[in-house]
Amino acid sequence: MTRSALLLVFLLGIWCGATVFMWQVAIQNFAVANGLAESDNTGFKTVVSELSTENLHAAVRYQASEVNRLFFNGWGWAQLPIALLAVFLAGKLGDKFILIAISIMTALTLFLQFYVVPETIRIGRLIDFISEGELAAEAEMFWTLHHTYTGLDMSKFVVGLMAVFLLVRKH
Repeated sequence: MTRSALLLVFLLGIWCGATVFMWQVAIQNFAVANGLAESDNTGFKTVVSELSTENLHAAVRYQASEVNRLFFNGWGWAQLPIALLAVFLAGKLGDKFILIAISIMTALTLFLQFYVVPETIRIGRLIDFISEGELAAEAEMFWTLHHTYTGLDMSKFVVGLMAVFLLVRKH
């Protein structure tokens, strides 16, 4: 295997691995928030004692949402140099299928980072503290964007795994 191919496999491993890590971060942030809201820690209970159960849940979910927004926006920006380097390395290999796969991953990353993530953040902040029924169109759009992100990110991950498989098999 050439150095370029090895480096590309390594880079794709980082890209795909960090993608799975980010999925776990999102899930765990809300699990931690829910755990905090249900915490029996005496000190924590004292600090939040003036909040109703509903307001406590809203506050910790808001904090989890903000952490997810920060991480997903940061991860999107971190992916851009990874994507550019991957395109460069794929170009050096001269393998059309690998270059197409990496280009698809890059295009998905760009679309997610420049449209889906900013809109999800914007709309998410609008609906964070609304009651059910308020801003229904915005809430529906938020979930559409959320599912779009999830589907496209999973597609990017699968394309990345296919590229690794082809690289290892061909080079």
